[in-house]
Amino acid sequence: MIERIRNDRIDREKLALAAHRAALGGSALPAPNEAPKGTFLHGFFLPFSLIAATLRDRELRAPYLRVAVVRGLVVVLVGIVAIAGGNVRARGKGRSGEIGVVVHHTPSRSKPAAVHVDLPGLKVDIDDKEETAAVSVLGQNVPVRAQESAPPEPPRAPPPGLALRAWTRIGESWAWLLALVTLLSATEGVVVFFSRRWDDWLSFHGSRLAAIRPEDDAPKEPKLAFDLAWLYRKLKRRARGYIVFGAGLPALLPLRLIPSVGVWLFTVAATLWGWYWLGVFSAAKSAHAWADEEQALSPVPIRALNERLSTTAVFAPLRWYGRAWARITHSVNPAATTFERSPAAFLGLALARVILSLPGLYLLARPIVPVAAGRLCAEVDPAERFSVTRAPA
Repeated sequence: MIERIRNDRIDREKLALAAHRAALGGSALPAPNEAPKGTFLHGFFLPFSLIAATLRDRELRAPYLRVAVVRGLVVVLVGIVAIAGGNVRARGKGRSGEIGVVVHHTPSRSKPAAVHVDLPGLKVDIDDKEETAAVSVLGQNVPVRAQESAPPEPPRAPPPGLALRAWTRIGESWAWLLALVTLLSATEGVVVFFSRRWDDWLSFHGSRLAAIRPEDDAPKEPKLAFDLAWLYRKLKRRARGYIVFGAGLPALLPLRLIPSVGVWLFTVAATLWGWYWLGVFSAAKSAHAWADEEQALSPVPIRALNERLSTTAVFAPLRWYGRAWARITHSVNPAATTFERSPAAFLGLALARVILSLPGLYLLARPIVPVAAGRLCAEVDPAERFSVTRAPA
């Protein structure tokens, strides 16, 4: 029985791979009711297939590329200016420490040797009276202080080998690359904030390529916009994501009490819990995932905890925690319910989102990911409310 289920799962993943290979090669996506629904590879390849379909579409190709290129040029320009100005560097590579002149003398000589220099822009007067020592550079006085010489340095260690030097270089390059990616990602966020209306317009018209109904009744006007309300909603959703993730960590803490493997088990469980919510919020990228707000249930882990707890007074703290946990996550129940209808596909989309969040790829993917999420929602919708007959050829 288990072997048959496993083989069936593998066959379905193969069908999904074949369908998207054809889609990437130029074929239209199958209708939602004919798609290899519920498969991880289907969710993973879906945004890439939709990007390819958008680039092939006569009506959408030009505006899609124009928006991506203009945004990309702005981001690249900011990156070049930052690199040229020395603003992108690994942590700890900046200049630090106080500026001044330090006069060293050994304990056998209680006073420093006299130094007198008088050149245009540079004047140095250091003699046997430390209180009168002065250094001036371009008319600006530089602090001078005396310091006892350090004892002789021990013999230097031999230079590091080739492998250690290579590893050090890789670490420095990686830190620099991480700083650059952080800067470019932040710049993309600012650019998207002002130009997101084009994403909404592209998503509306791109829905026909996915054979689903658009989220809005009419396309929004593509234009630059300064929308603080949208930014507030965005930050609120981000904060809500951290809250719902953190609300489940107390339920995982008992794993740390297991001898030897407790820390490892807690880390694995927290990682899986994080991927659960990454899948939920991948589904939440589409408004279709929020359609059943009244009928939505709490996430499976919360329901399982609340349903299995005894009414015995000993478990009262757990019941209180379970109820509080359900209240905290109540606002995301619709998206969680949609995710649980096809978790493998939405987890595939979540992995694709992680890859497409890299600078450059994010600009291509931003109008596409909501369409991909809407397509997965349409495939698992019991009432088939979000599908159209079939994708256009």
